[in-house]
Amino acid sequence: MIPADAIVVSNVSFVAADPHRIVVSNAAFVDALFAEHLTADEIGQDALRSYFVQYYLAQMENGGFAQFVYNSDWDSHVVAKVRDGLRTIGARMHQAVFLEGIATVRQLGRHGLREFLSRDYWGDNPVRDRLDAVTEQFAKAAEVEDLAARNAAWLRSHPKLHVLTHDEMEAEVQRRAAAISDMPQRLATAREHEPRPVKLIRVLCAMAGQELEHISAGDPTYVHQGQVTVAWHFLTDQGPHIMIEADGRAMIFAADAPDRLVCEISGFDEGDER
Repeated sequence: MIPADAIVVSNVSFVAADPHRIVVSNAAFVDALFAEHLTADEIGQDALRSYFVQYYLAQMENGGFAQFVYNSDWDSHVVAKVRDGLRTIGARMHQAVFLEGIATVRQLGRHGLREFLSRDYWGDNPVRDRLDAVTEQFAKAAEVEDLAARNAAWLRSHPKLHVLTHDEMEAEVQRRAAAISDMPQRLATAREHEPRPVKLIRVLCAMAGQELEHISAGDPTYVHQGQVTVAWHFLTDQGPHIMIEADGRAMIFAADAPDRLVCEISGFDEGDER
């Protein structure tokens, strides 16, 4: 049996030349555990260290330090994991840059940070521009210290690394989830706090006799009967579908037949357990 504190990656990623592959594989396994409602305390801490370093790197490469602060909501848990992860994997230059970033955020004060997190990110935003000075330091560090490569090398040499096939990884996720004694309560709590669109999709799928497999994304530009609305794309055991709300009704349509109504409900109460 693989211990709970193990790092798990795919065999394909382990032999790949691209260092991002093994780092992303670890992150995907951790994400799968979170999706099954395991908590951070039930996941290997070194797996989490690599996971949050990868999250930080992705944010920095996509939009810079201001985006990382904004998208992470400067959550103390995330900040601590990134700081600890950079130190643990030996990314000294990036650790120094991150510590500078922490100091920059502290200089904003609580009020300044709250104001930045609560306002629109785009447009005229002097705090964003101030935070992005850290991005310039990150870029200079990246020229010397490849963070993905450092993370990957640390994972490859880790004594608790387990290399599995994709099927074995999926089975391991399910095994860990099945071992959680209070999983029914966790599922009930998670369902209770799901966003309204997710609850609607679940109810409509049940009414249509379909099994929900995955919700992809919301499209705020979707046009239904000449009106722009938000459409939610999702997959069931019968293929891709779309859910919209209009005129007090929630409706689902097959994605390949957007004019054919599959199921609808009116006056939905979010506490409805149908």
